[in-house]
Amino acid sequence: MTLREKIFKTFVVTIREVNAHGGPKVFFDKYPVGGIYYGEGKVYTDENNLEMGMYLGFDRLQECKKYSKNKLLVCADEVNAIGQTVDFYPQSSLGATQSEEDAYNWGKVMGMQMNDKGIDWVLQPSIDMYMHHLMPLAAISNDPKLTARLYRKVVKGIQDQGVCATVKHFPGLGTSYLNMHIGPGQNTLPFKEWMDTYGFTYKEMFDEGVMSVMTTHATLKSYDNEITDGFYPIATYSKKLTTNLLKEELGFDGVVVTDALVMGGMATGDTVKETVQAFKAGADVLLWPPVEAAEAIEEAILSGEIPMSRLCDALSRIEKMEKFREENKNAAAKSDSKFIDEFLTHMAEDGICLLRNEINLIPLDPKIKNVLIVDATDRDEISSKMLKEELEKRGMRADVKREIYDVPSRVCWQGDTDKLQENYDLIILNLNEVDTSAWSISHMLIWNSHLFDKNKKLIVNYGTPFMAEDYFPQDPTIIEMNCNPNKVSISALADGILGKRAFLGKPLLKKGMPDIK
Repeated sequence: MTLREKIFKTFVVTIREVNAHGGPKVFFDKYPVGGIYYGEGKVYTDENNLEMGMYLGFDRLQECKKYSKNKLLVCADEVNAIGQTVDFYPQSSLGATQSEEDAYNWGKVMGMQMNDKGIDWVLQPSIDMYMHHLMPLAAISNDPKLTARLYRKVVKGIQDQGVCATVKHFPGLGTSYLNMHIGPGQNTLPFKEWMDTYGFTYKEMFDEGVMSVMTTHATLKSYDNEITDGFYPIATYSKKLTTNLLKEELGFDGVVVTDALVMGGMATGDTVKETVQAFKAGADVLLWPPVEAAEAIEEAILSGEIPMSRLCDALSRIEKMEKFREENKNAAAKSDSKFIDEFLTHMAEDGICLLRNEINLIPLDPKIKNVLIVDATDRDEISSKMLKEELEKRGMRADVKREIYDVPSRVCWQGDTDKLQENYDLIILNLNEVDTSAWSISHMLIWNSHLFDKNKKLIVNYGTPFMAEDYFPQDPTIIEMNCNPNKVSISALADGILGKRAFLGKPLLKKGMPDIK
C-alpha cells in the first residue's frame, strides 16, 4: 500500500461523504477508505435523491462494498435483525434486573443484529455512569463495580458472536451537565477518584478483551490541564488522554476510535485540522472525517510533525480487529428474531421497578375505576395515550390532560386542582423525559402536581433515575420504567398497577454514592 492508502485505512465515512464525492463507484475508486458507518433511520436526501445523512439502506451498503477496493469494516451503533418486532434499547433495564445472564444475552442480541446486516463492529456498549443529577445519558448505575460486572458480560456476549465491541465514551460521561453533540463536555473527577470509578470500569473491559474504545469530546483536566487556545483539551485532541492515559497507563492495546468528528463538542470550524489533530493525539480510527484530511495527515507525516510510528500503531491495531472478525465470525449463532423478541420483552417487563410503595397504593384497590393521566412533558403524548388504552382494556376509565384549562397562561391554584381531582380515583403523573431540567411552564399541571392528594397519586417515570429524588422526594408511590414507552412495557405497567404481575426491577442508583455537583 502507498502512504495515502495506509492513511485511508483509518477513515470510517458516512454515505453523505460518499455521495458528496460522486457516489459509491466514483468515491471508492478515488478514496480507498477502510470503513463505512451503517445506520438505520430516516434517510435524508438532496435534490438528486442522494442520501446526505448517516443512514443508508441495506442495498446501498452492498453497493458500497461492491465498489470498495478494500474489504470495508462496517460499523453501526444499533440495528434491528430481520424479523425482529420488539424494538427498544434495554440499557437502563439491565441496571434494574442486574443479571449477568441478561447482560450476556443483551450482548448476544447486539451481535446477532449486527451479523444479520453484515456489520463487523458495533459502537456499543456505553459504560458511562450516573454521577450528576442533570446529566442526560443512558447508563445503568452510579456504582462502578456493578457497571463493570455487567458490562464485561455484555462485551463477552457481543464478541462471542464474532462482532467487535466498543466501550465508550472515554474518559467517561456522567459527572456534569453537558451534551457532547452540542458542546465540549468534561469529566470533573479528581484523578484518584477517576481511577477508582471510570478507570476501574475501563480496565475491567480491557481484561475482558474488548476490541475498541471510543474517545469523546470531553476533558479530564485532573489528568490533562494544559490549556491550548484558551481551552482544556478534550480527549479527541489530547495526546495525554488518548495515548499516555488510555494506551500506555491503562494498557489498552485495541483500536481507539473517535466519537463522530462532526459534533458540536469538538467543532472549531476547520474539520481537516480537527481530523489531523485527532489522529496525531492517538486515535486509530477516525469516525466521519472529511476525506480531504488524508492529504493533510500525509503532509504531516512526511514533514515529521506526525511520526510514522503513529500510523504503524494505528494500522497494527486495525489489523488486529480485522483478524478477530475474520477468525470469529463463523462461530456466531444464527440470528434468531424469536430469541431477540423474547429477550427484549423480558427486559421491558422485568426491568420495571416499584421504587416506592409506602402507602401500599399498588396494587390498586378494585374500587379504583376513574383515572386521570397527567401528560407532563413534551415527550409524553404518545406514552400517555398508550397507557390510557391499556387501562381501558382492563376495564378502567382514563382521561389525559396537559393543562387544567385551555389557556396556558392561567395560573393554577389549589382550588383548580381540588375541582379536578374530585372526579378521579387515581392521578398518574406520567414523566417521559430523560432530563430533569426539561420542564415547560406552559404545562401547568406539573406545577400543580404537588397539590394532588398523595394518597391517590402515582408517579410513573421513564427517564433519569434522579427524577424522584430531585422533584418528588416526599411522594410515596413511584414507578421507574427503566425503558422507553412501548407496547410491551406499558402493557406490563398496567398489569403491575392492577396486581396481575410483580414489579421485579431494582433501583438504578446505589445509596450512599457521592453526587458530583
